[in-house]
Amino acid sequence: MPLAVADDTLYAVGGLSGQSFVPESTLWAYREDLNRWEARAPLPSPRGASGAAAVRDRLVVVGGWGPGRRLVDSTAIYDPAANRWRNAAPIPTPRDHLAAAAIAGLVYAIGGRPLDPDRNYAVVEAYDLATDRWTRKATMPSRRGGLAAAVLDGIIHTVGGETRHAVFANHEVYDPVTDRWSVAPPLPTARHGLGAAALADKLYVIGGGPAAGFAQTDAVAVFRP
Repeated sequence: MPLAVADDTLYAVGGLSGQSFVPESTLWAYREDLNRWEARAPLPSPRGASGAAAVRDRLVVVGGWGPGRRLVDSTAIYDPAANRWRNAAPIPTPRDHLAAAAIAGLVYAIGGRPLDPDRNYAVVEAYDLATDRWTRKATMPSRRGGLAAAVLDGIIHTVGGETRHAVFANHEVYDPVTDRWSVAPPLPTARHGLGAAALADKLYVIGGGPAAGFAQTDAVAVFRP
C-alpha cells in the first residue's frame, strides 16, 4: 500500500489485503488536525503493489496488480479538491512492487517486476502530468523490485529490494538534471518492502523484511549525503 502526500495531506492508496493478497480500491486520507483517517473516493479499480507520488496537488498512482493478479497499466490520477479519480496514459512497462517519486512536475516509476521477484526490472519511466506523456529515463545500475524511493535535495534515492532468495542492501541515486545514476553507501541492513522518507537533510529508511518473502525488521537507518 503506497503512501503519498498531496496538498499537505497524507494518503494511503489501495494495497493488498490478507494472506492471499487481494487488491483493494480504498483511499484513506489522514486528518492531522483531528488525528484520524477518513475515506475518500475509491480508485477506479482495485490495485496493490503500486507506486504513488504527488505532482501539482494531484495524486498519481502507477503500476501494481489488480483482480486476477494481472498487472495494471493505467495511470490513476486523484484530484483532492474534487474528490475524483481519472485514468491517464498507461505506463509503458507494466510492473508491480515498483517505487515512485516526484520531482519538477514528473513522476518517476522506478524498478519493479512482472509478478516474479526473479525477473526484476532496472527500467525507469517518467510521467508528465502536464502533457499526459511517458518518457524513458536512464536505467538503474541494478535490477530491483520491492524497493523504496525518496527525494532528498532534488535527488532520488532508491534503497533495498528482493529476489526470491535474497534481499538487497543497494542504495543508488538518480539526478534528474543529468539523467544519470550513481552508487551510494549501501544499507546497514539489507531488506525489501521497506519505507523511505526524507526530512530536512536526512534520508530515513524504515522497517521492511531482512529476508526474502515474509520477514520483518524494526531497523531504522539514517543517511546524510
